Amino acid sequence: MTVQITDTNHGHFPAAEPAPEPTVQAPSAPSPSTVDGSWFAMIDNAQRHAAEAHAACQRMLIDSHLAFLRMTETSFAAMLGMPTGAGAAAPHVPVPQAAPAPDPAPVEPQAATALDVPVPEAEPEHDELHSAAQEQEDEPLPLDAVATTPVELEVPAPGEVVEDERVELTRLAVRTVPTPAPGLAMAALGTGPIAVTEDGAGVAGKVAEKLTANGVTATVVTEVPATARGVVFLGGLAEVGSPEDGAQVRRDAFHVARSVAERLTTDGGVFVTVQDTGGDFGLSGAEPERAWLGGIAALARTAAKEWPDASVKAIDCERGGRDAEEVADAIVAELLTGGPAAEVGLRADGTRNTTRAVPVAVSEEPDRSVHIGPDSVIVATGGARGITAAALADLARTHQPRIVLLGRTELVAEPEGLSSATDEAALTQALAERAEVAAPAALTAHARRILATREVRATLAELKRAGSPAMYVPVDVRHTESLASALAGVRAEWGPVTGIVHGAGVLAEELIANKTDEEFDEVLDTKVGGLRALLTATRADPLEVICLFSSVASVFGDVGRGDDAMANEVLNHVASAERARRPHCLVRSIAWGPWSGGAGPRDEAIPTELGAAAFTAELRDPGADTRIVVAAGSDLESMAARERPRSAEVRVSSRTHPYLVDHDVAGVAVLPVAMVLDWFVGAAAAWRPAAKGVVLRDLRVFNKIVLPRLGNGGHRLAVHGSGAPGGLSAELRCEDGLPRFRAELDTEPSEPRSDWTVPAGPARSEVYDGGLLCHGPGFQAIQTLHGVSPEGAEATVTGVGELGWQGETWQLDPAAVDGGLQVAAVWAESVLGHASLPMGVAECRVHRRGRIEDTARCVVKAGKVNDTGARCDLALIDPDGSPRVELFGVELVRRPD
Repeated sequence: MTVQITDTNHGHFPAAEPAPEPTVQAPSAPSPSTVDGSWFAMIDNAQRHAAEAHAACQRMLIDSHLAFLRMTETSFAAMLGMPTGAGAAAPHVPVPQAAPAPDPAPVEPQAATALDVPVPEAEPEHDELHSAAQEQEDEPLPLDAVATTPVELEVPAPGEVVEDERVELTRLAVRTVPTPAPGLAMAALGTGPIAVTEDGAGVAGKVAEKLTANGVTATVVTEVPATARGVVFLGGLAEVGSPEDGAQVRRDAFHVARSVAERLTTDGGVFVTVQDTGGDFGLSGAEPERAWLGGIAALARTAAKEWPDASVKAIDCERGGRDAEEVADAIVAELLTGGPAAEVGLRADGTRNTTRAVPVAVSEEPDRSVHIGPDSVIVATGGARGITAAALADLARTHQPRIVLLGRTELVAEPEGLSSATDEAALTQALAERAEVAAPAALTAHARRILATREVRATLAELKRAGSPAMYVPVDVRHTESLASALAGVRAEWGPVTGIVHGAGVLAEELIANKTDEEFDEVLDTKVGGLRALLTATRADPLEVICLFSSVASVFGDVGRGDDAMANEVLNHVASAERARRPHCLVRSIAWGPWSGGAGPRDEAIPTELGAAAFTAELRDPGADTRIVVAAGSDLESMAARERPRSAEVRVSSRTHPYLVDHDVAGVAVLPVAMVLDWFVGAAAAWRPAAKGVVLRDLRVFNKIVLPRLGNGGHRLAVHGSGAPGGLSAELRCEDGLPRFRAELDTEPSEPRSDWTVPAGPARSEVYDGGLLCHGPGFQAIQTLHGVSPEGAEATVTGVGELGWQGETWQLDPAAVDGGLQVAAVWAESVLGHASLPMGVAECRVHRRGRIEDTARCVVKAGKVNDTGARCDLALIDPDGSPRVELFGVELVRRPD
């Protein structure tokens, strides 16, 4: 297990990393009773050699990269005719300039103010590490137990513009948009059995009953059995009267996920969470009492990352005034027709939404209604150290508010003679040399406390240099009474609190399957409990600013950080609720990506200066978006697109698709190409919900799918996706796992063709004569065949509504599209003298989704003709003259019969 500490759970930002272990034979460790300075000197010497070698290697790599970049810059400049050398202008990323700060007198760190307030006694595992197990960090540690070195905050001077040619920040806003269901079922839903957990209001029984009626084995359970292949967790529908109720539901959801994690990791299966936070994942803040349930969806997002072969979905189903039957109908419909969509909001009015993170720039005009200045009193958790401290320093340089730092590190005086020891190893050695008897864990803990104290004092000094009066209050922000007492002292000295910055948090990285209750509670209590206590303690204060430090893990999920994602998603929900409750307060929940100094590639980390400036800019932005994502990299908006597409299923039977018996070829019901096109378009929309259009290319029919069991159990087909943002593909497979249809998918919009006219030819009054077109009533889509000629054909076709097809999830009206392919077959017979079947489509452009309202004009334009078949293009055109669907390169192959 890896334990990592941050001041906010959005990015790994330890102030110092231990030196890598040298690959040498270590001497036998002495017992704690015999440890002396020589032992630590040996360790320090070995670590120093390894660190020096590592640093030399890093310097060599850096010099090599810089040389390459300089050569590349010179080459490109020469090619483009640009100036080179010292006087050439380099590209840069602008950062908002800090306002000039006054030049206060130097402040000694020891002069920092600490209020005399009661501090709860720290729990042993929080501030002391007495055992070997604790020394190995097998439990989550509090923010102030991390090993640190004295920090000289790297901040720009007043007026300085910081440049980083390698990194730019992306800012996204989390929103919901109406999204039609694709008409596909969740993958693996039919493998069963599905355990449906109780909700306490009768919905569970209805859900299990309706799933069973649709051929999915489901039972209601109070505890999820080990044999379950899937779970539908309905705990998020329970009544919530307090934050404690929400905490219990979150804990229940975690326990259920952990109970099935091992099986779903290895065998796949189904995991669905259902909550009621307004049908929009709490974005509107309309139901503030339910905001504390928000973390459930983030658990599902992390589960999807950790269980790549499982089918995972988060549903926010607004109950509204609906009864259990109606709520169950909505949930089951989503399971059976919502396809692979990872998260879906179901409003009580029937609206279906999906969440999207869309690029949004910070407003150029500051919010004049929010005042942050010398009279402001900003209370910050987690701000004494790490990235929150850097962010507050930028705020201090820009606005000079009074800043109160809250933390659990007590500012105790360190022993004399240790000032030259500036890292953990040196401090530990120095402490060991002067200790008569001390366990290594106790020495390490003492060294860490000294370093933490130094960092707090350095932060206070930096804030004062930047122009902000600052005080530090040692208090556990999770303890409401202690926090209330602390803030009473703040008000007595500085006046009411006008702003909150909540950045405190802990990390206990571990897979859901292995995470303990203690780790889970520690992470949630620090982040969520701290926020609750802050809001309670400031409920009577005139708050103008509330800024919560969240994490990208809450938006996209992250392996090993399920509890962290849940905690930060609660912050996101509560922020939306507070924004609705306080319309004149600027409220932001910033989902940060990793900051520099943590794990991950350098170009995926936020430089400290850029991140600090972005924080200050957020507190000036008047935009309506409460939940913001800020991360390094210009393509963060495609993060969801980088996910491997999840599979979906289609259950085909005479009950679900009764009209398919009328698609008869040589006496056998055959799956029509038009149905496959509809499913592929639906899958593409689910895989890429932010797409502006859908284009299918190179549709291939490897083998037709015959449907002999429509009335006897039916068939289960699977839609599989693969690829990356640059190339997404879909396959339709039968029960044998073999692909029968395949197409490449593009989600970029396309312009329709404008010249959809053909020369007139002789009309045909009867087309369904049992000869060429032997379709039954459910597929007789051609109303009038206006004319057929060697150059093409034209007809009027109708769609699913007129032909009585059930369902509301059509993407391109497959009945009308099949009617268009029938017109193409009539044209092909006129030029080939033989019947044919559609076996491929070079390109399908979908301009308008959904079924046609009445009729559409179908135009077929001739292409190449040879001995084995013919090619053509066709379009379905709405009454207003706009093409709704275009098929290019339709291949019609002569039927062998």
